[in-house]
Amino acid sequence: MTYEQLLKVSSTKAFEHDMEAEAVKLLLLELSGFTPTEFYLNVKKDVPKDFIEFFNEKLALYLIDKVPVQHILGFSYFFGRKFKVNNNTLIPRAETEQLVEHVLMAYDDLFENKSVDVVDLGTGSGCIAITLKLEEDLMNMCAYDISIDALEVAKENSEILGANVRFGVSNWFSAIDSKFDIIVANPPYIPKTEVVENIVQKEPSVALYGGEEGLDYYVEILKNAPKFLKEKAFIAFEHGYQQRQAIYNIAKRYFPDAKIVQLEDLAGKDRFTFVYIGREK
Repeated sequence: MTYEQLLKVSSTKAFEHDMEAEAVKLLLLELSGFTPTEFYLNVKKDVPKDFIEFFNEKLALYLIDKVPVQHILGFSYFFGRKFKVNNNTLIPRAETEQLVEHVLMAYDDLFENKSVDVVDLGTGSGCIAITLKLEEDLMNMCAYDISIDALEVAKENSEILGANVRFGVSNWFSAIDSKFDIIVANPPYIPKTEVVENIVQKEPSVALYGGEEGLDYYVEILKNAPKFLKEKAFIAFEHGYQQRQAIYNIAKRYFPDAKIVQLEDLAGKDRFTFVYIGREK
């Protein structure tokens, strides 16, 4: 059997199990040890029999046991970098990469290459904080999470990638006593009663669910944020596409004079809310 045939057979199995062929493709590529270019140069070559057996074992974890491919591999790509992930951390999504891009653009627009203090609340794997620091060294970055297990993963990612990020245990602002120019957060925002796919349920529930309407942690952050912001600052959120108006209303409740900007993701869905303090409307 060639790599091409193995990919075709495995993709068909994914379709039969109502799973993603692209995830199977990623699994085969990464487990093969080839770069994408090398894989396609070798696609007509025979696959070693022991590798077929090894791959099929991993494939069954995805198709039958519904284990996310990123958990099988032990890492996920974010902003072109490998981040360690496991069942203690949320798997980074493409939308969160867009959040980071918007934060970097907002920083350039508002602070003009000045040194700023930034906090990432609910950091998980650390992908937001670490990427922001690596992309803009003038950000004095700290990151917090309530999960000690998640923080261990974040610290490891920071060390491997060479990012100078300070980590700490905190339930949102509970252990924080500093003021910031930028607060960024991707809180759990799935409503408690919403049914999610089996494979998503493999991720930590503490990182997924945000109360009855999925808004509890936005209220928590926005209610307390005034005590932790400098005079000229902004808050950056990722959220569910159906929560745009609700989060706008919450932001206006606690920051009636703020400029609020809401942005779509690449799929055209309402995904991000930025709350600017001390800036003309």
